[in-house]
Amino acid sequence: MNEVITQLGMMKWPFLCLSSLALTLILERIWVLSEGFIKLKNSKVLLAQIPLHPETLQLFIQRYVVQWRKRLALISLIGMLSPLLGLFGTVWGLVVMFRDIAHSQQAVTPALLADGLWGAMYSTVVGLAIAIPCIFSHGLCQALAGYMQTELTLFANERVSNMQVQHA
Repeated sequence: MNEVITQLGMMKWPFLCLSSLALTLILERIWVLSEGFIKLKNSKVLLAQIPLHPETLQLFIQRYVVQWRKRLALISLIGMLSPLLGLFGTVWGLVVMFRDIAHSQQAVTPALLADGLWGAMYSTVVGLAIAIPCIFSHGLCQALAGYMQTELTLFANERVSNMQVQHA
């Protein structure tokens, strides 16, 4: 494992930081959304919390939606930046490889080129390996938060409508 990380060269620290941050954020969002989903499905608990006044109802819904969508933009940002960092690492690796070839006194062999290209391309692979789960998680969490927002809004509107009918 250490050899794999060493192969990334100067890009190892940005990739380690991004991957650690991404994993932490994804796990935290899964936890928050699963708690929200359970609370939403347990309507008796939620029913007691829903305000009956339409003017406070919107604030009630917004509090939940903000909590559900928090930090999703950061996951998306990591998903967009990590392939660019991978590309940067690849270009940097190519620059270093050609500089080393230019300073070399020996003949350039296909094996020498392949070794340099492999090392350079490795950054792109790692960048994509970080980006794919981030983009997937972002989309999945956005879809779940949207579904939960719709369900909460419908549930709250039905509760307020039922209370208005009962008082009429």
